[in-house]
Amino acid sequence: MHAPVHDWFAPCAPGLEPALAQELAAIDAGDIQPSPGGVAFKGKLDVGYVANLWLRTANRILLRVAAFGARRPEDLFRHAAQLPWELLLAGDVPLRFEVKTFESWLKRDDLIEETLRSAIRKRLSEQHLAATVADLAPGGDEDELQRVMVRIERDRVTLSLDASGAHLHRRGYRQATAKAPLRENLAAGALLLAGYDGTMPLFDPMCGSGTFAIEGALIARKLPPGLNRRFLFERWPSFRPATWEFIKRKALEASLPEPPFPICARDENGGALRASLANAERAGVQDSLTLSQADFFKEAAPGEAPGVIAINPPYGVRIGDEASTLVLYRRMGMKLKQAYAGWRYVILAPSNDLTDALGLPVRSRVLIPHGGLKITLVLGEIPQA
Repeated sequence: MHAPVHDWFAPCAPGLEPALAQELAAIDAGDIQPSPGGVAFKGKLDVGYVANLWLRTANRILLRVAAFGARRPEDLFRHAAQLPWELLLAGDVPLRFEVKTFESWLKRDDLIEETLRSAIRKRLSEQHLAATVADLAPGGDEDELQRVMVRIERDRVTLSLDASGAHLHRRGYRQATAKAPLRENLAAGALLLAGYDGTMPLFDPMCGSGTFAIEGALIARKLPPGLNRRFLFERWPSFRPATWEFIKRKALEASLPEPPFPICARDENGGALRASLANAERAGVQDSLTLSQADFFKEAAPGEAPGVIAINPPYGVRIGDEASTLVLYRRMGMKLKQAYAGWRYVILAPSNDLTDALGLPVRSRVLIPHGGLKITLVLGEIPQA
């Protein structure tokens, strides 16, 4: 498992593929191939460790186990039974099969799953290992199971193992939340798409639970987002604890004690600020942020040097009807033009009409999933007065 170069895939929210590809290049992954919904790459097993530790925008990391043709259950069984499952699966970890089929003779998810379970049992029995391939027990933790991803497209089977476990946006710090919290990997992706790398100020004037500011602090201090959580690959038979500890130690040694430029977060709601502070403390970056209670429309920009302003404004039921939301975005655009000339901006909006209401020049619009909706991430630079 450690000597070969493996095929990997990192799924992400649509629109974040360019940022994810740049992240993979930064960790020296090989043969980086973006595609809709994720990025394929190559690397040895420790590259998978590093990807889980460092990737800010990915949903999870998948190890490609095999790809082969199969039109009948017998074909699927034969190929799957030849794979080295004894090197891939921990005997005490229940399996969950996630099957997707497209234009193939093999269509029934239940038949595909049972065929694969039987093939894995056969292989493990031949290796004189426990052949129990159980599902998750009632009341068990979904994050503790081993996902086996099965994709069959035009009779071509691709089998992958989830190396992450819990979704990668779950860094472990966000327990206190405000309304409509932004997922951590989406916040990080928005900042990276805006060109934020810590070498300029960052400001979130409607910070809510502080996700933009905390993710910005992790970026600015070069801290890996996965440092304080566990991953499923730690339970694989091939796992090397010494290698993993070395990777984490090197990451910490290369980190910065504080951000090179200020990171400021404000909110007019005191409860939101308390949530931001609690989350920042759990992330270990509370001393890297300046938090204050203030109304965005009444306060000046923090500091003199322009930087990146990142905003997840209230919308929908939080502020009233569509007309009220439109007025909010128009006011926000006017305030940005008056007080933030020269700043880069990244703003979330539930529709393109609202991004137009900002009245700002737009560099790009990215449609991303958020809270069960599709919202627009709009990016650009506020013109000089």
